[in-house]
Amino acid sequence: MTPIITNDLPPSHGPRVSVRASVAVELEWALASGEREDYLDDHPVLAAIYQRHPDLEGRVQSMWGPGEEMSCGGFLELMVLAHRGGLLFSTDAELLLERLDGLCAAPPEGELSLRLETAEDRAVVLRRLARLSDSSELRETYVTLVRDMWNAIAVDWELSGRGAVDVAVAGRRALVEKGADWHEVARSECAIGDMLELAVATLGPTGEIVVVPAFFTHKGLLVDLPGVVVAGVRVDTTGAHARARTEALARRLKAISDPTRLAILDALRSGPRTVSEIAAAFSLAQPTVSNHVKLLRDAGLVTDVRNGTRRNLVVQGAVVEELIASLHDVLSSHRSEAQHGDHPELASTIGSAASPM
Repeated sequence: MTPIITNDLPPSHGPRVSVRASVAVELEWALASGEREDYLDDHPVLAAIYQRHPDLEGRVQSMWGPGEEMSCGGFLELMVLAHRGGLLFSTDAELLLERLDGLCAAPPEGELSLRLETAEDRAVVLRRLARLSDSSELRETYVTLVRDMWNAIAVDWELSGRGAVDVAVAGRRALVEKGADWHEVARSECAIGDMLELAVATLGPTGEIVVVPAFFTHKGLLVDLPGVVVAGVRVDTTGAHARARTEALARRLKAISDPTRLAILDALRSGPRTVSEIAAAFSLAQPTVSNHVKLLRDAGLVTDVRNGTRRNLVVQGAVVEELIASLHDVLSSHRSEAQHGDHPELASTIGSAASPM
């Protein structure tokens, strides 16, 4: 997967602005919600996720000990780590998770920024980074928590979140292309005007504001990191949510409209295989198979799972089942009474979807 938006046009005046999606921001909000009941009250999807995975709340709350709590909760160090690894504005969750241990292990060097945070919260982030760097045991606990959180939210992200973010990114990017004032591009439900002005004033000539529409967000966030101010905004969960669902359905149907891709998906139902094994089974060149797999992966229908030195492809069973249910809902004369929230089995983790459907 690649970032949804990569190159944005500069507005006619003011700082440089871009609009991008961020799986790190999505994860930060999902983790932060485990510490904030008001966030869960405000976001039914996250509330349902925590209900399906009751252990996560306790693990989130116990991750950091006394003296290491952020004043408003949250896992801000995750955004710092993703930024240092060049992955803050990416939607490739697996790449972030693969590199997270190494990013945690690196000494916390260089500029931290976070000038908008209190001195106490900034010190907490520094202590967390230092502890992660010093302790392999703590890193394992941290990386496992982040991965388990991703596994818990991944189905909802693929089914609803990604499409809603696509719509929101396109809308904000259209404002940039029209030369809208940066205040309009970065507007959010939070009253952060003065803080945003202050953050922008600290940007150097090469700095930029990156507006990040997020599905799992509460209302919004504002974080200043080296060379960039991140303004997180909540996506429209009304009309955009419905449109996102049908757009995701259309994207997946397009992916399997090709007979070869449909045959690959069918073959993977019997068990995981590598690209090379699929190429051999179908008598196709490996680059050809890789192109087909990329389209299936981008549609959320398959994913990669490492097994030692092997990189296996597995079917996203829950996503396929939801595709079938969604197609029935759209085409049937009787709307399905069963929605995703009524089926906890659809929340099975992305990483464990290797078993045959």
